[in-house]
Amino acid sequence: MKKFLFVCGGTGGHIFPAVAIADSLKKMGVTDITFAGRKDSMEERLVAKNWPYEYISAVPLHRGPFLKNLALPFNLTKALVRAKSVVKKVKPDVVVATGGYVSLPIVLAAGSMGIPVYLQEQNAVAGVANKVGSRYAKTIFVTSEDAAKGFPAEKCMVFGNPVRELPTEDSLARPAEFAEGKKAVFIVGGSQGAVGINNKIEESIKAITAREDVSVVWQVGVKNVASINDRLGNMPNVAVRGFLDGIYAYMKYADVIISRAGASALAEILAFGKPSILLPFPHATANHQEHNARVVEKAGAALVELDAEENHLWEKVEMLLADDARLANMAAAAKTLGMPDAADKIAKIILEKENA
Repeated sequence: MKKFLFVCGGTGGHIFPAVAIADSLKKMGVTDITFAGRKDSMEERLVAKNWPYEYISAVPLHRGPFLKNLALPFNLTKALVRAKSVVKKVKPDVVVATGGYVSLPIVLAAGSMGIPVYLQEQNAVAGVANKVGSRYAKTIFVTSEDAAKGFPAEKCMVFGNPVRELPTEDSLARPAEFAEGKKAVFIVGGSQGAVGINNKIEESIKAITAREDVSVVWQVGVKNVASINDRLGNMPNVAVRGFLDGIYAYMKYADVIISRAGASALAEILAFGKPSILLPFPHATANHQEHNARVVEKAGAALVELDAEENHLWEKVEMLLADDARLANMAAAAKTLGMPDAADKIAKIILEKENA
């Protein structure tokens, strides 16, 4: 059986797809899987408890001023030396990288040593590390035709973004906050919250609380719960939450989801086939969240509103809730884009190519 070396890091958006593909390979009988990443990093916290883990160094790649990259050759050389030592130690037959600058030294080391490399790109705009590493890639898995434009066309295969294995529909009970017989709106901003979303919702709170036929769960971020509750007081139809462990139940029962447009969040929304209103994080690298959101909007599965635009967020929610036919069409479009079995399909293709 083949030995696999995965490399990922920087954000959960790069890490979760790698873990999903590794889990799929494990289900298919692959027993020798190692991860590489930085020490004291997010990837170490999320990966090392479940998989063998090797430390590497990494060098940020700046898209901006040239001066920021002046030390890159020296630092990258040191990172490559370390990466080659890890590759020689692990002796992988295959390397799988899911982007982020953390992955580049391993991709370059493996590619220069003739080891097959597979890349997975989550965003509609190709990341710098994956673009640089694409010269060594045997296959690049992308999430849309738009994303494929950043790579050699002959190397690309279009799939959904790999997501963690979703619970079965029957195992998810309707959250108590979503009252039976009422429309359900789920506002998700992650553990830190999303300032742009929170501000727009707070500005519209009178209109929201006036809707007795709507139940809202608003994930505001742990640090924001007390201040928002102090300012807004008791809201019978709005449940303010800091962070939700059982997020999938809220996704399943929501009629509309309001969210940022990070690759992992979008993949889960689409996997559940949910209509959404997307507010891309305005400071994302290369504005990739807006590009992600526009792809989903173009497919008819979402509406997009930018943080800087005039606040029509709740108006859009009310428009959708009043139009069951449009909600159904958006849900169908989301299901078409979503591919909850993407990790399994990617794993299967890699094994087929390497065992051919």
